[in-house]
Amino acid sequence: MKRIFILFLGVVMLIACQTHSIKTQQKGEAKTPVTNIFLDKTLQKIYTLQNQRDSKGLLPYLKDKNPVFRKAAVLAFASVQDASAIEPLSALFEDTDEGIRAAAAYAIGQIKDKAAEPILIKTYEKEKSPAVKQNILEAIGKCGTMDGLAFITNLNFEKEETLLFVGQAWGIYRFALQNVVSEQGTARAIELISPDIPEKARFIAANYLARAREIDLKRYHAQLLHAFETEKNFFTRMNLISAMGKALHPEVLKRLKSLAKANGDYRMKVNTIGALRGFEYNQIRETIFDQLDNANVNISVAAAEFLLANGTNTDAETYFETALTLSLWRSRATLLAAALRYADKDNKALKKKISNTIIEIYKKSQNNYEKANLLRALAGDPANYSFVETQGFSHIGSVIGTNAIDALVTMSRAAKENDKMITQFAKIFQEAVGSKDSAVVTLAVGILREPEMNFKERFKDTEFLTTALNNCKLPEDLEARLELQKTINFFNGTETAEEKLPVKNAPIDWELVAAIAPDQRVTIKTEKGNIVIQLMVDQSPGSVSNFIRLIKENFYKNSYIHRVVPNFVIQDGCPRGDGWGSPPFTIGSELGPLYYEEGSVGMASAGKDTEGSQWFITHSPTPHLDGRYTIFGKVVSGMDVVHRLEVGDKILNFELLL
Repeated sequence: MKRIFILFLGVVMLIACQTHSIKTQQKGEAKTPVTNIFLDKTLQKIYTLQNQRDSKGLLPYLKDKNPVFRKAAVLAFASVQDASAIEPLSALFEDTDEGIRAAAAYAIGQIKDKAAEPILIKTYEKEKSPAVKQNILEAIGKCGTMDGLAFITNLNFEKEETLLFVGQAWGIYRFALQNVVSEQGTARAIELISPDIPEKARFIAANYLARAREIDLKRYHAQLLHAFETEKNFFTRMNLISAMGKALHPEVLKRLKSLAKANGDYRMKVNTIGALRGFEYNQIRETIFDQLDNANVNISVAAAEFLLANGTNTDAETYFETALTLSLWRSRATLLAAALRYADKDNKALKKKISNTIIEIYKKSQNNYEKANLLRALAGDPANYSFVETQGFSHIGSVIGTNAIDALVTMSRAAKENDKMITQFAKIFQEAVGSKDSAVVTLAVGILREPEMNFKERFKDTEFLTTALNNCKLPEDLEARLELQKTINFFNGTETAEEKLPVKNAPIDWELVAAIAPDQRVTIKTEKGNIVIQLMVDQSPGSVSNFIRLIKENFYKNSYIHRVVPNFVIQDGCPRGDGWGSPPFTIGSELGPLYYEEGSVGMASAGKDTEGSQWFITHSPTPHLDGRYTIFGKVVSGMDVVHRLEVGDKILNFELLL
């Protein structure tokens, strides 16, 4: 399957003293600590209902006399995300247990239904606990409207009301992730990066300024520069750099250039390179070129990707010549892609020269990931389609084959005015749809329904689409099935509702779960060193037990890091090595009140309840992933190794530490 700081105050139900057997306590016997909370059969039952997405079965537990069970049921709805549960969850705002009220706010926010906004606002106004109010403000940001944003933005707090500042910052940030922004919200975020504001609120506000779309920060350039210079928190500074890229001012440009030249953590430089995107090319050209031969692969790749996305025709030949001097294959392949993309279409000699060089490097390479990237580079000239087609269909089911088909899709868009060439692409994509390979089918059917490509007029007989649909196996081919149905509807001129497949999350192995220590650690042995992660079985029992089972089956042994996004994530666990592989089952998303920090270990997915085997580790805090991707562990040693890992690096093995 493709695609991918602290716990909420008061919502953590995993306190050891609450996990002793209820029966033992009732009998007055000595309290005996258990391995983990799931020796309790009631908690097993609640989590089973959560995994089955059984709202009806969970509802009675919301009224259970035991607060541990009530809280577990409340948090279960954060993963179930059933709008019909808003009313019974709202009733728990009257609960005497502060932690349960906070959990109710979190769960309602996870449902993301705008109907909850007035309930949350009314509850906020009468709630006394700052911790609960903080969670309510964040929940409004997840499910609210512009009215809710205005409500949050207009709140004012006393200096000592730290939690409320944090809640306000979270609310404004969560709104931005839904593209709900306002000038007032941005102005408030600028106020929240002031030195006298609590550190956590400054961090969140900086994330808002870095990530919110279509916000104009030109008028705030002085405040951003001042905040950056006075800020001591590394991750806040990192996000302020990204925000500065939206304040297109000469002083900001000067500071960004100086940061690019300075020594320091690669993550600062990666963000600095990204922040230069909004400035004129000639103003930042030299700065970007200076980073291409950086010894740190993340910095070098970020610079090459910058030029691929923001290059110019006049520098195409320079990209080509510079690429040939680079020792890092990923940077070289990316810059070659930029050279071919920006080479003038009328300069056929240059395009041919670049293409031939790419093909020559491809043939000599022994690295499948390099070969895959080089095929994508060839997409810069549709004339290369025959070579890419041959390589693609010769390597179906691998990273080379998948990237070849992806490159052909890109080529077809560039050739859409060439009738003869499009006829050839139509034949290629029809063959791809018949390949029975999930990744190839998904990529091919997507381009077939793009209206501007006009493939609909070229296929009078669409039986090949229906045949492919019938060949799909679930859950392995879930994405392909959904994409095929959309394309069939497009060709038939119908607009049916998106297919809703039944939830078939694999059952949780409770016997295995109960045998896992709450602090279970795993060593990931890589070519570049070892990483030790601590698993969170109490928070994510289904994901942790699945991970351990796959480790015991040697599923991950000799796998490869197939995805690295500089200053974001490394990703592994794909049996195909291209990001499209999965085991023949899916597990349920476990979306508890956890936050993505540096070194958080999460489950990759193609959407809720599609997780299987792929996992990732974050380079830095990534709050835009909170509540969307299961967190099931954290790195406790070896983050330096995580930061050094690159696409194609081998995972030698896993070792469970006793």
